[in-house]
Amino acid sequence: MRRSLSLVALSSLLLAAGCSTGEKEASKPETKTLEVAFCGIENGTFIDSNNDGQFDVGDTVSYKLVVAKASDKDGCDDVDGSFFGTEQVVERRDVDGEDVFLTSAQGTFVFKDGNLQVRSMGHLQADAAQMQAMAKSGAMDLAISDIIPVKHQATVVGQGGIYAGFVGTAMFIPGNPPVAEFKLFNRFGS
Repeated sequence: MRRSLSLVALSSLLLAAGCSTGEKEASKPETKTLEVAFCGIENGTFIDSNNDGQFDVGDTVSYKLVVAKASDKDGCDDVDGSFFGTEQVVERRDVDGEDVFLTSAQGTFVFKDGNLQVRSMGHLQADAAQMQAMAKSGAMDLAISDIIPVKHQATVVGQGGIYAGFVGTAMFIPGNPPVAEFKLFNRFGS
């Protein structure tokens, strides 16, 4: 009986040693890259939070942009999504005679196959004519170049569909059209 127990114990140890490689194989997380072009503005709204009759710290701009997952040089041939954004002004600066506003920005890219939420310190730019038009809350005319006047980075969280579980960064790049370049990885592995 003692011999059979020893044989069973020795067999178990050999089997365990044979199954173990001695190293744990680390799985690399699944990654995705994506480029999205900002193709046009559907609407924009200004909210004068403190009713002082001017666009300044504390005020908010919200907008809806049409976007396309860029697959060619122009990027806007096949519009396939929307971007809903809101920015609250946290600082006002004069840059070469124009007002530039540092904002707390957030938004959501909405596509049929999933959504991507972004957050960043953004920028808005306005010339004198636009500043005068923002005397009270309401609809406003915007240009995409006003919304993305400088290159800046944002954090990204996937929200459902093919982006569920993905996190990463997006670089917003001014241009014609402006684009957002995403670098995402699946935080749950592959």
